Formats: sequence, structure tokens, C-alpha cells
Amino acid sequence: MLGADRTWSPEQVAELLGDDYGDNPSQRSLGRDHGLVEFFWQRPGPRSPWNGTHFSVQAHRLRLRDPELVNRVIRERYGPFAGTVPFDEVAAVLTERGVPLAEVPYRPDPEEIRTYWQPGSRTMVSVVAGTYYGRAGDLYKITSPGTP
Repeated sequence: MLGADRTWSPEQVAELLGDDYGDNPSQRSLGRDHGLVEFFWQRPGPRSPWNGTHFSVQAHRLRLRDPELVNRVIRERYGPFAGTVPFDEVAAVLTERGVPLAEVPYRPDPEEIRTYWQPGSRTMVSVVAGTYYGRAGDLYKITSPGTP
């Protein structure tokens, strides 16, 4: 995400994306919401440094069509986000670039979400399958590899 990955500290991510975020902290975990993008960290205790676990792009939020939802730095880099992203478009670009996706079972709600795994990057891509989470066929979220 603009060069940031799960190894970045909360301070490094804030330096890149700015201080307009929402925190969901506890003594051992921290989730930081930068609008479209969320980063997550854990630590063994309150005096220990944060260790990044993963980040995600919450593409389903684009259906709200709120231009301020997408972080300012991301908008400046990629331009405005007009709305939801059809998975077919993403899959076509990945196929053109030779990036394979393999569908994997999504046990919590298989009728509503389809999940794909990109083995080379270990990234998960979730797609709306039913109607509960949005419009079928739309990109739901992308999740970076977790802690090894």
C-alpha cells in the first residue's frame, strides 16, 4: 500500500497516510482505520513494541460513494474512486499480468463471500457472492499476508 506493508510501525504508517485515522486499541492489539485501508499490530505486553500482522483494503466501503472515505494520500496518488470495483475487472488485469488466483473455501458464509488466494504474494481477495454484503461480483476486500 504505497510502499507500506505489515512490517511498518503505527508511526511509520501515520507518517505516510497522515493522522486522520481511527484507532481500535487494546493492551495487546491495535487496529488503525485509514478509511479504505486498515493496518493491524500485536504485541506481547503494553511495554513491548507493536509488531505488524497485516493490512486490508476494505473495498466494500466504496459503495458508500463518499469521496472523503478514501485517504487523501491515496486519492492524490490514484485519483478519485467512483464506486465499487467489479471483481471481473480485477481478475482480468491479474490474468493479463500472469498473476493466478485460486478460489479457496470461505467457511463462515460461503453463499455470500467467495475468497481467492494469490499464492505468490499470499494475498487473499474476497468477493461478494450473494446480496448481504453488497452487489454480487463486487470486490469486498483484499487482505495482505498475515504474520508468518
